[in-house]
Amino acid sequence: MDNFNYVFGYMMERAMTMAAYCALAVAVEKTLKAEREKVRAALGHEPTQENWHDYYNLQQEKTDRQDASQREIDREKLRRLVMGEESALNI
Repeated sequence: MDNFNYVFGYMMERAMTMAAYCALAVAVEKTLKAEREKVRAALGHEPTQENWHDYYNLQQEKTDRQDASQREIDREKLRRLVMGEESALNI
């Protein structure tokens, strides 16, 4: 009986792992399909590997720029807090 419980538990664990993997694969596929359609519409043709590389690099630049901007805003708030300016908390 212990062997049955072990095998049943193992098989259920495997089934749940496979179900989670399939759900993740479907979500990724839908996201990639939407991105592919956007890029195809912008270019007017099927994107090449170089196009995808450029697209990814531009997305990273956009994210980095936004992060740098937010970091600068936070740095200014901290500077005002350290320097004792009253307007530090009003930004």
